[in-house]
Amino acid sequence: MTISTYDFDLDKQVIFNYKETDLPEGHFLHKFLVEFQIEKFEIIKTDRTWSPSISSALDLESTEITTIQREKATLCHGAKQKIVIHDLIKDEFYKIYWGLELPEDDRVYNKWKYNDEFYNNAYFPNNVINSFYSKEKDWWILKSTRVPGEDIYNFLLQRDKELPFTMDAFLDSMLYTLKWYNAEGKRIFPKDNLYLSIGEVDWITKNNMFYSSEKGFTKVDHEPTLSWIDKQQYMTQAIRSFIKLFADLMVYGGIPNIVEYVSEGKNIIKRIEYCIDYVETEIFK
Repeated sequence: MTISTYDFDLDKQVIFNYKETDLPEGHFLHKFLVEFQIEKFEIIKTDRTWSPSISSALDLESTEITTIQREKATLCHGAKQKIVIHDLIKDEFYKIYWGLELPEDDRVYNKWKYNDEFYNNAYFPNNVINSFYSKEKDWWILKSTRVPGEDIYNFLLQRDKELPFTMDAFLDSMLYTLKWYNAEGKRIFPKDNLYLSIGEVDWITKNNMFYSSEKGFTKVDHEPTLSWIDKQQYMTQAIRSFIKLFADLMVYGGIPNIVEYVSEGKNIIKRIEYCIDYVETEIFK
């Protein structure tokens, strides 16, 4: 959901106002707008940007990070603030994580640096993604071009139109996405006996997967959750995601496009078993 649109004149260095609050020059958003030369943009607010225990409001006054905010950062993938900016002129999107939780020892795994390397080297099929990580500026930014199609969330909730895809095709796209991430991970960072996980994904949520008749399904939402885990851990995460997928679909059991797919428990069990078999034969092979 779009919450506000602003004009930002780089030549005049006019700082936009948000709820009549001037944006400090030291604020990360001000630094971002100048560095990436964003002149006209909107801030996109998603339903699940934050953990329920953290305010989803963008803090436009503070330029510092308190100890408490650092502690709460663990609830938002390790960042104090996370927002999505839409460049209205170039039609590009920036997901910004600021106030990063970083390891004190450089020898310890730094997920921001690792995710930065993956997203800068992965070959995404339907759009272009670039990553910008800066320890000095305390941010990790994902820049992406527009994904073709429309949010599948909107398709699923239609009551008067048939889906342009089958639910089984959507399920297959989810499985293929898991396979693609693991394959790209092994191409970029060759690993033996380990598998690249994107965590327990919430597949039924806004701005996660898009669909177009020409390009098929495309995962839109990317989080700094990449990790190498063993076979048992991977399967455990995958099964949890599969179970959650069908549990979330059952919430919308009154929607015609969904009701038949989840109407019988035995069919749900068969489809979960199908997902497990896919992981065994396509990802673990």
